[in-house]
Amino acid sequence: MMETERIRIYPASREQMELMIDAEQDDDLRKAYGEMLEGSLSHPEGREWYAMWMIEKTDGTRIGDLCFKGNDAGRNPEIGYGILEAFHGLGYASEAVRLAFQWAFRHPGVKAVEAETDPGNSASQRVLEKCGFRPMGITGEEGPRFIKYKETDMNNNTVIRVEKPEEYREVENLVRESFWNVYRPGCSEHYVIHVLRDDPAFVKELDFVMEQDGQLIGQNIFMKTVIEADDGRVIPVLTMGPIGIIPELKRRGYGKKLLDYSLAKATEMGFGAVLFEGNIGFYGKSGFDYARNFGIRYHDLPEGADDSFFLCKELIPGYLDGVTGVYQTPRGYYVDDADVEAFDKCFPPKEKLKLPGQIFG
Repeated sequence: MMETERIRIYPASREQMELMIDAEQDDDLRKAYGEMLEGSLSHPEGREWYAMWMIEKTDGTRIGDLCFKGNDAGRNPEIGYGILEAFHGLGYASEAVRLAFQWAFRHPGVKAVEAETDPGNSASQRVLEKCGFRPMGITGEEGPRFIKYKETDMNNNTVIRVEKPEEYREVENLVRESFWNVYRPGCSEHYVIHVLRDDPAFVKELDFVMEQDGQLIGQNIFMKTVIEADDGRVIPVLTMGPIGIIPELKRRGYGKKLLDYSLAKATEMGFGAVLFEGNIGFYGKSGFDYARNFGIRYHDLPEGADDSFFLCKELIPGYLDGVTGVYQTPRGYYVDDADVEAFDKCFPPKEKLKLPGQIFG
């Protein structure tokens, strides 16, 4: 049994499931309950993974039920849940889902829990997102699929490696989740990375993903570009990003670990400096400074305008000594809004919100 101050969940007994089957009027639900009963009987050693779970108020009032749809080798457990209509809108679904994945994550072999919702069931999708699930970017038999990863020790369970072609769509969805409604309503970064992979300036050796217990949780990329120096020289440099971490793991050190690893690899390849747009509060911890302090100006920025977003880090000490000039953003970063909208239709629908702090309308 798992419980909060308001509710409890527990695997139903055989007798409870038989009563539920006999009383159920909906044919689809009766069939589903029957499958739960059959699964629990055929897996007595792990019946909790197959049985119906009761959702009750602490006074014993039944308010819904849930299930895990098994725990077969090679796949993540999947949560299914429902709250009786009389108890909708009271937060019981979120409490029950949290208890369910907390129970699942007590088992050492469980690294993630999945769920699937009807495409039109926005309330259920909000419950999952509120509980830390994120869209997987794929559609199952019933609709969009969601996943929540177990929180584990970052140092012992993460790997940073080069992205594989078969992971492109998963990484694009990761970027979409990371940037959605952050800088603008919706985002364009998932389409930007889709375009940049085919750009001649893209550095394939520095196209990194971060993986935790076999699941992708972050990514970073680099592009070649130049500084057009005031004395006529063209100085090769790198720019970076988008760099993203899945929302539920942000502000926990994963982004810095990925960033520092990426910068070290760029240094090993002999690149001299990285310039890009970012927040000094975060990137300053990895050695970035305002680009103005290196004598580098941002292209198309009027004199006297705020340039605090424009950052620089020398990978080779002294690489920019004696250099002043204008940094050029690779053209691949400039994408058409209509193309972004068309590409975004390939992913599960998400609500665009105008939020405080966004810098683009």
